[in-house]
Amino acid sequence: MVNERVDEVKSATVLRFNDLWKRNVQANLPKIAASPGVQNLKNKFKKLPTIVVGAGPSLDKNIQHLARIQEKALIIAADAALKPLLSHGIKPPLVVCLDPQEDIAKFFTGVSHEGMTLIAPTIVHPRILDIWGGGVVFFNKYAPDIPLLTEIQNALPKVGVLTPGGTVLSIAYDLAFQSGADPIIFVGQDLSYENKTIYARGGETGNQNWETICRDQSENIVYETDIRGQKLPTLKSMSVTKQWFHWAFTNWKRNARLTVYNCSEGGILTDHCQWISLQEAIYKYCVKKVNANLRLKKALK
Repeated sequence: MVNERVDEVKSATVLRFNDLWKRNVQANLPKIAASPGVQNLKNKFKKLPTIVVGAGPSLDKNIQHLARIQEKALIIAADAALKPLLSHGIKPPLVVCLDPQEDIAKFFTGVSHEGMTLIAPTIVHPRILDIWGGGVVFFNKYAPDIPLLTEIQNALPKVGVLTPGGTVLSIAYDLAFQSGADPIIFVGQDLSYENKTIYARGGETGNQNWETICRDQSENIVYETDIRGQKLPTLKSMSVTKQWFHWAFTNWKRNARLTVYNCSEGGILTDHCQWISLQEAIYKYCVKKVNANLRLKKALK
């Protein structure tokens, strides 16, 4: 059943986006040539505590704690988490996106991007690059079983790769993993809809709510077990991301030490990572100032 779900999501993605990927990368070639690639960040954040922030509903429980430690950790934000973070005075040095559609521009409009770097796929919609006011680092989507993405990777080998797994949070984790970050701490990583809530407060959800998901994506709704043993509704893509994380946690190895904590205090990511509260992780690891922006600047010179 799990493999069938993965194949289903992958086939639907290729069918939906293949032509868009092709148009986007052609439009982006000049900016790709003039910008650094994610390869530049490999092993550049060794031993740096890193918080990967998703926009799940559980982010509301912990977002206030991130403001006081943003100088004591590297914060990597999913695109949908950017506005909730900025509304609490938190400026993440790195913001990650994955979706090739113009619609994700809603996550970046109406706010300043000063002092932040966007980690963007080479197949990102060119409109996103037009409105983004900060730095940009590109990556190729590593997908050896998808011919067009493999062709793009081979044509742009110096960019480097990140491995997608259903949602943008997989890309954020791979970035932290390759950079040597430790520990990697998840916040707002629900991958599900507890109490039928879609996103953390302060985000840009557009017209998306539980009712519209039920109406428009009823065939894509499945159920997964959360950390309390309850069944929660989710989308097939997020179910695939859960399985992807379990695969990455158990199969990816590196020479540098790695500890992964899920501090979301909710959601369905339950296996092969340690569950502690965010306050406990902060007390244990975010104890001294780290100049993440300076390290980032040096890496991208």
